[in-house]
Amino acid sequence: MNPSYDAIVIGAGVIGASIAHNLSLRGLKVLILERQSVAVGATGASSGLVRMHYDIEVDAALAWQSFHFFRNWRERVGGECGFHRTGFLQIVPPDKNDQLRGNVEMQKRIGILTEVVTAADVKKLAPMFKTDDFELAAYEPESGYADPVLTTNSFIANAKACGSVLMQDCEVTGIRLSGGKVTGVESSRGRRPERVEGSFDAPIVVNCAGTFADRIGKMAGLQIPLTSWSHDVAFVKRPPNVGMHPTVIDDLLSMYFRPEGELTLIGLEDNNRLGEAPESDLGRVDPEFVMRAIDRICGRVDGMDEGSLHSTHVGRDGLTPDQRAVMDKAGPDGFYIACGFSGTGFKLSPAVGVCMSELILDGSAKLVDISSLNLGRFARGELLQGEHSYGNIWK
Repeated sequence: MNPSYDAIVIGAGVIGASIAHNLSLRGLKVLILERQSVAVGATGASSGLVRMHYDIEVDAALAWQSFHFFRNWRERVGGECGFHRTGFLQIVPPDKNDQLRGNVEMQKRIGILTEVVTAADVKKLAPMFKTDDFELAAYEPESGYADPVLTTNSFIANAKACGSVLMQDCEVTGIRLSGGKVTGVESSRGRRPERVEGSFDAPIVVNCAGTFADRIGKMAGLQIPLTSWSHDVAFVKRPPNVGMHPTVIDDLLSMYFRPEGELTLIGLEDNNRLGEAPESDLGRVDPEFVMRAIDRICGRVDGMDEGSLHSTHVGRDGLTPDQRAVMDKAGPDGFYIACGFSGTGFKLSPAVGVCMSELILDGSAKLVDISSLNLGRFARGELLQGEHSYGNIWK
């Protein structure tokens, strides 16, 4: 007889961990299957920004609800998430000023603490910033960043405390179906040195497989339009005269950056590699990326040219055609999808877990209306776009 569970979550990144945690809180015995190890994929390479500025309301709402978890982690979840409040700035080019104003008004309507500030205001907040090339920014005084691995491990620890099971080094090889319903999965159990096939029974399967989510979807007869997005990240040691600075998304320079102790993390929004095989080696950071990242951070932060490169790494995430997530019930009865977060899943993950557990157990999400994130929008050609759109994040 196969081991039996109430639900199987495929993928032990932060999204799968959050969903497993929330299903466990609702009394389900959950099996989490991970082809490698916890947070080894997109989560482990996430830059960890915790901010709420989006040009689509559903994303802003998910980030706002998640923010309450990050700010009160021990009380809401338990364990640690490593949240640091730095303040957050969204800098836009002057031709996007109207979009910025419209998006800040949308976010205020949700309840987010944010405001439009001038370049002169930014100079007061961060005297080391060069501010002569933009006019307006959005400022979130309570935002910052957190630790994706700590966050994921907290979710999983709490799920296990509720009776759920984590199985690492265990790749899903098939979805079992009967009469149009999910009945479980086939997997390759991680027993070394010998690998044996393993079957697990469950009436609910949640696809949180990140860059592999389209392959899992095919096992259930679904087409999930997903490619991969590979991104380079650099850490630079700040010179003492620069000091601590806010977390920033700088659309003018196609860059995001945040502090981490005496270091500054830098990522770029353009010229990222698309379409690489999910299982291919991440390789090394492109030397040209390092030079571009340093040029851009020096273009925004006065004195950073006296800093030094500390370290680099590469990450990879799943990217949908409109660069927005899929959160849906689709295909055979009992099959659910939470994937394609396109580089922004970490900051949304606490609310995603709640919403997916509500969708699974109550029939619809109540915390945030996620109906616009349905899988069918791609086949219908109804790609998501904000009322005050900035365009695609990754270019």
